[in-house]
Amino acid sequence: MVGFRTKARAVDLLGKGQISDLPTAISELWKNGYDAYGDKLGAHLYLEGYSNLTKPLFLLSDDGTGMSSEDILDKWIVLGTDSKSRGGLDIKGEDTLNKPPRIKMGEKGIGRLSVAYLGSPMLMLTKKKNDIVQLLYFDWRILENYNLFIDDINIPIKSLPNLSDIRSIFNELKEELLDNLSDLKNEDRNEKILTQWYDQLDLREEIISENEEIELPDFFEDEILIDFKNPESHGTKFLIYNPDEQLLELAKYADKKDRPDYIESSINEIRATLSGLFNVFKKEEENNKIKTSFFIKSDTGEYDFISSREFFTHEDFEICDHLIDGDFDENGTFKGTIRVFKQPVDYSFRNTKPLGKVPYGPFKIKVGVSPGKGQATIMNEEQFKLLDNKLKLFGGLYIYRDNFRVLPYGKTEVDFLNFEKRRTFGAGYYFFSHRRMFGFIDISRIKNEKLKDKAGREGFIANQAYREFKADLEAFFIDLAKQFFATDAKSDLKEKQQTDLKKQAEAEKKEKEREKEERREFSKKLTQHPKELKELQQKIESDTALLSDLVTKSSLIYDEIRATLGRIEKTKTKLNSLILSKPTRFKLTENQEKKFFNFNNQIETFFNTSFISTQKVIEEARSKLEEEELLKEYENLGNYYQNLIKDKFYEFSDTFKKSFNRLEEKLKIESNHYTGELKKHYENYYPKEINKKAIKNSLNYLEKSFNKLQIELENKIPPLFAHLNRLSFDVDEDQLTGFYKVRFEEIEKQWQETKELAQLGIAVEIIDHQFNALYSQLANTINKFQLVLSEEKSNIKLYKELKTAFEHLESKYKLLSPLYRTTGKTKTEFNGQYISNYIETFFSEQFEDNAIKFRPTPEFNEFSVHTFESILLPVFINVVHNAVYWLTSVNERKIVLDVKDSEILIMNSGAQIEDFYLDKIFDLFYSKRPNGRGIGLYLAKENLNSIGYDIFASNDKRYNILEGACFIIKKL
Repeated sequence: MVGFRTKARAVDLLGKGQISDLPTAISELWKNGYDAYGDKLGAHLYLEGYSNLTKPLFLLSDDGTGMSSEDILDKWIVLGTDSKSRGGLDIKGEDTLNKPPRIKMGEKGIGRLSVAYLGSPMLMLTKKKNDIVQLLYFDWRILENYNLFIDDINIPIKSLPNLSDIRSIFNELKEELLDNLSDLKNEDRNEKILTQWYDQLDLREEIISENEEIELPDFFEDEILIDFKNPESHGTKFLIYNPDEQLLELAKYADKKDRPDYIESSINEIRATLSGLFNVFKKEEENNKIKTSFFIKSDTGEYDFISSREFFTHEDFEICDHLIDGDFDENGTFKGTIRVFKQPVDYSFRNTKPLGKVPYGPFKIKVGVSPGKGQATIMNEEQFKLLDNKLKLFGGLYIYRDNFRVLPYGKTEVDFLNFEKRRTFGAGYYFFSHRRMFGFIDISRIKNEKLKDKAGREGFIANQAYREFKADLEAFFIDLAKQFFATDAKSDLKEKQQTDLKKQAEAEKKEKEREKEERREFSKKLTQHPKELKELQQKIESDTALLSDLVTKSSLIYDEIRATLGRIEKTKTKLNSLILSKPTRFKLTENQEKKFFNFNNQIETFFNTSFISTQKVIEEARSKLEEEELLKEYENLGNYYQNLIKDKFYEFSDTFKKSFNRLEEKLKIESNHYTGELKKHYENYYPKEINKKAIKNSLNYLEKSFNKLQIELENKIPPLFAHLNRLSFDVDEDQLTGFYKVRFEEIEKQWQETKELAQLGIAVEIIDHQFNALYSQLANTINKFQLVLSEEKSNIKLYKELKTAFEHLESKYKLLSPLYRTTGKTKTEFNGQYISNYIETFFSEQFEDNAIKFRPTPEFNEFSVHTFESILLPVFINVVHNAVYWLTSVNERKIVLDVKDSEILIMNSGAQIEDFYLDKIFDLFYSKRPNGRGIGLYLAKENLNSIGYDIFASNDKRYNILEGACFIIKKL
């Protein structure tokens, strides 16, 4: 009897030969990890230079059930294992890690061979719960020898009872592997091996030399093997030497900004596939909690390659321009909601076909659409930019089976519903673009069993179920475009909103351009005016000195001082014109605010100091004039002022004329545009045949065109005139607009920050009532732990470290009790000594670590206060905590608490707060600390105000004796 014999190369073809790219290989292995009830699916790319590495290494892992030696022999190295596809659901228990049964992703029993694509050689480590680690070592290049049969190859497998023996066991595995290529065993084997490798000696030599040099990396025990140290641990890891070229490209270019286009495309494809491996489009509570990560580790640190550029989330559906959300039932009928911009509408659809159930089964579909730049949008600039970047990288329609991605759907180039092909026949009619959409089709193995994958992860087999599935979806999107989105859609939902959105976008664009111009002009003034101020100061000082000399003469003649007085008055006028008002249409940047503040201070200081002496000289000169001369000075000054006002109004009048001339020119352009449009329609619709039907059709078309133009005209021009009619010298429209705009931006920013703060508060609220029980349970467990601890020094050391850390946590927890809001309901009497003791205990470590001298004065310690402890103490904690941070940059570090005239002082010797920031530091969400939230001082002030106290910062030397930061708490 003759049976099939299988060449080893067949395994190579089933493995690497069936995988198209790196992300597919990783996803296949992660799929197996998921089937093994793993929740954490990880990848680590270790770059050259990391912990003495001379070549990159790749590690793929999962925390699934792992395998015993029997599992490896009976399942993992047995190809085509069919237990997944026909075994039905598992029963919850030890084999499922006590997790709910999962529908299996794998079905052909060859997905495990994807590891061959990642590189060679490979060390597999796997462990079941309460079992020992199993090791398998293999070099997949051996399978490339077309002379070998499967039964010629020995795959080295060993158990690892003691983790400390890993390096010796690894060397044994290598030796056993190399026996497959060695000619030293015996003459028969020598002859057989030479026969098998006679025409592939270069490959054999390459495998031998590389494997002889391979060693476990320095960090192997501490970073890879350590996860299996606990008897309860479980999972599987693949350590890949000589990784695939895509991984080497990733290692080379991952941290570089300037990458070749083909590398950029490859990196984005890896990120897109692995980020969207599970259905992240769904809300987290709808999805299973599987986490994927891909860390790249180098000698400079590590970063998560998957999360470094965010993939789509369910929140993107909330901001996109158009949304399709609904279900196809078993009869192929769609029912759901279509949101066109902001307007939702119910919609149903069934393709034209005989009634009855469809072969592909029911499924959910949810798709977001953003038409792109230049089109009407409901998104703000930031939202559009973020979503646009995602669409450029990851745009497409994804398919998920039981929440796991079906490849290659979702790739930008995999336009299986032919969106782009149809758009070439008419983008306005067919509307949808595969590159400008994102979302998912949600199928399941049970409900959609006839949608079957091809081998090689090339999508679905083109059977009847898939053909109808594809045809119905194509018809669905064509009908959607016709109903709602095409240029001449049946529904006017899009057109009505689009007109408003375009007008709004145009107005926003012009407003931004205007703001940009005004900001540029104001910035220019902030730079030029201080220079001009300096020049004018010098002029006025020079003229003042000259006038002073003239005044000292025994007889003062008016004609001699008139020119000097005139120059001083003109300089004064110019000085007044330099005074800047804060812009109304936009909010200043912090740097501009600071410049504005300092410049106005300079002018104010000049008028309050230097110019006072000038005024005295002028008054002295005038006092020496005769009455007639003094009257002449009055008349000259009056004429000068009147001419100044007249010149201003001539300037205003000229500006008015230019503005209205510009508007008139614009009106003529608009008139020509609308007249030309109507003339164009008139000529286009002129009857081609002289009969009643043709003429009536032309009349109807012309009337529709005119009505459309008239509505557009009425919406565009009259509002301008209405605005002009409302203009008044008594109302500053720019100031009103600017006020509401700035307030809106401030409120919008504060709302976002407040939401984050509220989430933090809610989290604390949830944790707080459970914390005491957990805390007590932990303390009890630690005490019992000592009773069962072995006498090994390392174990005792670890226990002591754990107990010390817990006791430290306990002391901090007790310190928090006065801060709980429940203790703030009644006033209590306490003195400064209580406050200083509390602070010294709370910050004992920080004071010691940073060499900070904390000194409350006797006056402070003796000072007594009757108020809410839970409000006052957090203020001290906040201010002192900030002081600790800012003191790290100075040599002499002091914090002093004092009392003067019933006012509490909290001072430190750090950097002084600039005058400009004295009030600003109490603004909500304002912080000069890196990663600071900017809420501490704001809340301190708000809470103190609520109990009749206030807090402010001061540089007044009467208080700020340390010349650093000084905070004062006083009664209102």
